[in-house]
Amino acid sequence: MTHKVELKPDERSALDWIETRQDHMVATLRDWVNTNSGSHNADGLEVMRGKLNEAFTELGGEIRAQELKPTTMVEKWRSQQQGFTPSFHLIQRPDAPIRIVLTGHHDTVFPADDSFQSWKMRDDNIMNGPGAADMKGGLLVMLHALLALERSPLKDRIGYDILISPDEETGSLGSGPILHALGAKADIGMTYEPALADGSLAGARKGVGKLVAEGLRQGGACRP
Repeated sequence: MTHKVELKPDERSALDWIETRQDHMVATLRDWVNTNSGSHNADGLEVMRGKLNEAFTELGGEIRAQELKPTTMVEKWRSQQQGFTPSFHLIQRPDAPIRIVLTGHHDTVFPADDSFQSWKMRDDNIMNGPGAADMKGGLLVMLHALLALERSPLKDRIGYDILISPDEETGSLGSGPILHALGAKADIGMTYEPALADGSLAGARKGVGKLVAEGLRQGGACRP
């Protein structure tokens, strides 16, 4: 069942303003997807975070480099210490009565030496590129939704935190504690990964666990 929603004049004005940004949004997304930010490409992740700083400055608010604590990860069936580049964190109106936390990530699954490195247009309306949907395009939608909010007469009642992390594709082990802390203080939590092709949303996901037993073999015995 569908329900027709009547937009108020200020809501329609916000959507009309977003429409004027179409060329800017396409150019920005093209630049972002051409920036390799694979989860293990620290230099590329920092370049991408700099681009987020530049783009999200338009919102105002306080932008921070949110440091992440290193942790132990399992890679190639061995546990090892893993450090992280900082998350992007923007804080807007922290004392507002309604608090929203918006989350996302700027890492992708494509390493710096992957053959898939640049954008192309599949047709007049579909861009293909590393991270275009998951989730650099989502970050751009988030930004413009908030820019529209900043033009609303309701904006002073709403504050928000934006956390865009560099480690989502590897399990959010560094950013997870910060996500939990921000979520505990928020009235609403939102993230901007894409829906499925038919517009439906995934309500649950299967998971994976890794268990690694490491030992030192001495004299024919394995000592943990």
